[in-house]
Amino acid sequence: MRAATLIPILSGLAAAAPTAQHLTTRDAPSPPPRIASISYSGNGCPSASPAVDRTGGFEDISLRLNSFEARTTDVTLSSVSCQAHLSIAGSAAGWQVGVKDVYVKGHLVLDAGASLDYYVTSFWSEDADKTVTIRGTLGNTGGGRLDQDVTAHSTVADNQVVWSPCTGAKGTVGLLNVNFRVALQADGAQYGYFGKDPDMTASESWSYIWRRC
Repeated sequence: MRAATLIPILSGLAAAAPTAQHLTTRDAPSPPPRIASISYSGNGCPSASPAVDRTGGFEDISLRLNSFEARTTDVTLSSVSCQAHLSIAGSAAGWQVGVKDVYVKGHLVLDAGASLDYYVTSFWSEDADKTVTIRGTLGNTGGGRLDQDVTAHSTVADNQVVWSPCTGAKGTVGLLNVNFRVALQADGAQYGYFGKDPDMTASESWSYIWRRC
């Protein structure tokens, strides 16, 4: 088994973004905000079980998805999702933030011709009509079975970033929702799996971009 970094085929769908000047990730409030609370939903991270291990704070969050497994042998599990709901507070006034880069890891098994589509959708509950979705595809175009750990990195285009409300004097940033979903694409004879093996568990992490408002 070997680790691989795959560059997926990307497309983004989003509402129109504001026209204000975009700043680099070096422009950010100091100190950074904090995650006041976090909860999870979806068949890949049921809230009734310890399905998610979180490491890091707001700036370097990573979610280890212990129960996240998709497989073609069960039609109900060929598509699996996990949504994180983060209440973010403690920011300086006059800032907006949005998800910029997304990283997905896991163990992938695909017969020749099979593929895995993954989607990461983010939005703020305060303006839930504005969303952005990153779509990636990991496919097996070879002649044999692919069986390896994979890492995929996707970036939200500058003009598609979904911005938080502008922070006020109380420092409240908002409620960020990040939904990770995978869907295996295979015919009846092909096998596909995404999740974990003895030395790899599905995980996701993301980073941000800030701007003044």
